[in-house]
Amino acid sequence: MRQFPARYFFLLMLLFVALPAWAGSGVKGRAAWRGELVPGLRISAYRQIADIPRGKVLAVSEPTALDGTYQLELPPGSYVLVARSFSGEPKPGDYFCYYSGSPIQVQAGHYTNVGFNLIRVPAEPAPRKARRSGLQGEISYQGELLEKVYLYVYRDTKSGFKGPAYNIVPVEKGKFRLRLPPGDYYLLARKRLAGGRYGPVAIGDYFNFYYGNPVHLEKGTIRSIHLETITRLSNLEQGEDELPFQGVRGRVFGADGAPVAGLYVFAYRHPKMTGTPDFFSAATDAEGRFALRLPPSGRYYLLARQSFGGPAAEGELYGKYSRNSEHRVELTEANPVREVEIHVQPISAR
Repeated sequence: MRQFPARYFFLLMLLFVALPAWAGSGVKGRAAWRGELVPGLRISAYRQIADIPRGKVLAVSEPTALDGTYQLELPPGSYVLVARSFSGEPKPGDYFCYYSGSPIQVQAGHYTNVGFNLIRVPAEPAPRKARRSGLQGEISYQGELLEKVYLYVYRDTKSGFKGPAYNIVPVEKGKFRLRLPPGDYYLLARKRLAGGRYGPVAIGDYFNFYYGNPVHLEKGTIRSIHLETITRLSNLEQGEDELPFQGVRGRVFGADGAPVAGLYVFAYRHPKMTGTPDFFSAATDAEGRFALRLPPSGRYYLLARQSFGGPAAEGELYGKYSRNSEHRVELTEANPVREVEIHVQPISAR
């Protein structure tokens, strides 16, 4: 039998060693608490939000390095991410962050940059007996009560915490109290510098996901909650490698043919295009441009509008993608980018 030269075996071994680096994918970034980079945390990836309290973790990173950096290998797909310094039940002083940009998309051969802006778990009093069940507490930012913020109360995770909630509570001076029937609740706080109850969280806005979600409320008890907010920081979300764009991008025009700034493009997975959108863009720029990242395979139904939440109001600029009667675009692995134009006009009185 013919002998295979030893040098070829050596070359083959080099090829197999190099392949994981070429084909690698996942998330990477850094974690910080009030500007201080934090070592020793682990990043956990989940398929969906509801899997967090169930402990159904898909993958866990090695501890963050001395400079707060980490890397977690993940196959292409959609993930919900949490950073924490503890296992089991948290103790006061432990670090925690649910990444509010979840779910994130991981693309083949690339690492998505994800930064974690941490909070420290507060000391909270035990539930107390009362005639009616409910919640009381405070919303803060770096140790100070946060004014003019909204507390969002959700019964489940089905909406991904987008759109209307079970209850939205305006909190004027940082402290709140509300009655709720017994059950489980997810709590979030948001304060948009632009104002309003709905819309994407922008750089500089205040927000957070309560570390103890879901909150279990027993009959005849009051739970005390301390929900610390953070701000979205661009420096924790930037990295050396930019992911190649996958999704829909283009421009929005008014009835007069001029580009329209300040509108959002919504993408739905269902043709009725009602309720909370599955994906939405940042506001269009002065030239009407937008870019909406989407998973690379699937059908999406598009519209553009001025506001979030509820049916479009009279006079609101609104329009559906009109290149076909279904207002649909289709993305594939072979063609993961579509360029589109959407035309809007004011909603007339019905």
